[in-house]
Amino acid sequence: MSLPITIRESRKSDIEGVYRLYQSLSPEDLYMRFFTFHRVSHEEIEQLFSRQDHVTLLAESDGKIIGEATLYDDGEFSVVVDPHERRTGLGTSLVSGLIRKARELGLKTIFFYTLPENYPMIKIGKKLGFSLEYEEDQVKGTLNLN
Repeated sequence: MSLPITIRESRKSDIEGVYRLYQSLSPEDLYMRFFTFHRVSHEEIEQLFSRQDHVTLLAESDGKIIGEATLYDDGEFSVVVDPHERRTGLGTSLVSGLIRKARELGLKTIFFYTLPENYPMIKIGKKLGFSLEYEEDQVKGTLNLN
């Protein structure tokens, strides 16, 4: 993490920045995020921002969105980090923020699904104390918040 980074909740005015973040991702990055090669449309980002079933934290540096982490009401979450900002602890910081938010919201557990080859997400899960269940085509990380 080079410049000072702010982690904060998203606002409607962040739609364009989040869209640009998703556009910076390679097909492999998108596959790791969605389990399929899916290029996110501007409309999908707008829909995400209009839904009320989640909280989204953003990492911002010098006015640019460089990370996004979304926690849904059921406890599932996802994380995306700008390719140029990886291996800096940013993903861990975003997930730590989601853990705090989940506790504030009174959630009992939070969890993620990832592909077995998504080593950075698995490493974050291990570092933050998630129990990991390895299946043939996915890994589920679960953290009890009690």
